[in-house]
Amino acid sequence: MKTIRIKMLAASATLSFLLAPLGVQAQDETPVERIDFKGGKVLVVREGKSAPLEADIALAGDIKVTTNGTFTVKGGKERKLREGQMLSADGTLLSPDGSIIPVFDHVTMKNGKVTVVKDGEAAVANRETRLGDGSRVMPDGTLVTKEGKTTKILDGQIFKLDGSALPAQDTITLKDGKVMVQKDGSLLQVQPRQSIMMSDGTKVFGDGSVILKDGKKLTLTEGQTLVVEGVTKR
Repeated sequence: MKTIRIKMLAASATLSFLLAPLGVQAQDETPVERIDFKGGKVLVVREGKSAPLEADIALAGDIKVTTNGTFTVKGGKERKLREGQMLSADGTLLSPDGSIIPVFDHVTMKNGKVTVVKDGEAAVANRETRLGDGSRVMPDGTLVTKEGKTTKILDGQIFKLDGSALPAQDTITLKDGKVMVQKDGSLLQVQPRQSIMMSDGTKVFGDGSVILKDGKKLTLTEGQTLVVEGVTKR
């Protein structure tokens, strides 16, 4: 599965196509871009080239990946990579269907419900969730800061359990001839004669064509995934 990541450059308003952000230095001093699980094998990708993972490896954020296809985050529960998944060095896990999630423990709003994710397992919150910075997330999606200020969390917004915000990401995927988008935390199919506007202004059509925020047009190829900026607080 080909993946293109779109990020806004700090110095300009143009969009650039990038692979997943670089991670920690490996023993051979070549930065790790991501870990792929393909054909039942664990592959490490460096400078766009993949090779079998020959020894367990550590990524940023205390992520450890083993040669047998499992990984842990900060010594937590062991998780198994599934066929076609890609774990980027920034701790983002991308699946073949286009779903994308951070592997770190976090709180997010999904389909109007506060969801707490720990060691990869999600549960809807039925009581307040206290974060490390003293803020609290209420079951109705209200974020109360330690100073007492309140704000509503939007669908797709993500916070680490320490209270820091994680950048939300959406995806656009062509799989088995179907256009799938993950928007605001939900996975949707764009029907052939429909279109949908992504949070960053990218327009996606059900025939696989895409108009980026800057007006550039492209057509998805089978198995291709675009990663774009997700919801931001308005």
